[in-house]
Amino acid sequence: MRHNRHRISTPLLGILSALLLATTEGCTQKSLNNDAPTTIAENVEIVFDWSKAPDSEAGSMILYLYSEEHDVMNHWFKNRFGGVIKSYGGRHTAICHTNDDPYVHHLSNQDTFDGFEIYTDNTTALVGQGISTFSLPRAEGTEHEPIRNTPSMIYGAQRTDLDIKVSKLPQTITFYPEELVCHYSVVFADVENLKSADLRIDGTISSLAGGYFPGKMSPSSDAVTHTFTLTADEQMTSLRSDFLTFGLPVGEPRTHKICLYIALRNRTGNFYTFDVTDQVNNATDPRNVTITIYGLSLPEVPDDPPPPPGEGGVSVDIDTWQTIHYDLKV
Repeated sequence: MRHNRHRISTPLLGILSALLLATTEGCTQKSLNNDAPTTIAENVEIVFDWSKAPDSEAGSMILYLYSEEHDVMNHWFKNRFGGVIKSYGGRHTAICHTNDDPYVHHLSNQDTFDGFEIYTDNTTALVGQGISTFSLPRAEGTEHEPIRNTPSMIYGAQRTDLDIKVSKLPQTITFYPEELVCHYSVVFADVENLKSADLRIDGTISSLAGGYFPGKMSPSSDAVTHTFTLTADEQMTSLRSDFLTFGLPVGEPRTHKICLYIALRNRTGNFYTFDVTDQVNNATDPRNVTITIYGLSLPEVPDDPPPPPGEGGVSVDIDTWQTIHYDLKV
């Protein structure tokens, strides 16, 4: 559970980000011009070295500097390589991360190195079919979890060993950003009655980390349910979804369940549940997880399924759900 969360609204954060990034290479939270020169490092070059993520297409970065003597200072860069800043001298810790999707990622507790968290917002509708999340049936044991959007790609790094010298001479600080998210794929193979390549089926996966603490380079301990949308392959034999998550929550292993939601005619729907705990918790690479499920048999779907939000329709409420539990054949 989060406490004392200080959240900037998503639209306001996006506007501020755009204004700041459009006007300066690096912008500090507080001007240092009036401080005594005996406390200031005037020529600190920040370098973002992408050797840990050579394929990154990041466009902008934010840097937070923390010290015991001064308030946190943030610097915004409208590029992925860095720039020159002014800073207080002395010992610092630091966090940096990309800022390419301020409408997707929320930030909280940015004023503390250990408490700084990146997370995503709750969602009100499943994207594929526009089904409202407020009345969704849930897998047993997951009813209390918030239903959240998945994160987009985000890179970051931290350092705990910075010693910034009070000087007018150049000095360089280098960060090595890496991916802060995990790659998940859900595949339904040998699907029966897959008649339409345009069919979009919504799913959720439970008990994944609700956020990420870049100061600790660690996912959070709270569990959330993420949504995703499956699409058919050209051969009409399988469904697949690829998405990003913050990975497994810190703490004891959790049970992970996938739910599928298929809207039918007359405000009815089919609800499928699959226990995928073994495939998630015992994945060879926990940062690249593939979940494969065989033998799904689909019901007859409507010729005109409900339009998803943003395409002329509003979220759809289903009056009656038929629940179907599957024993996995892996």
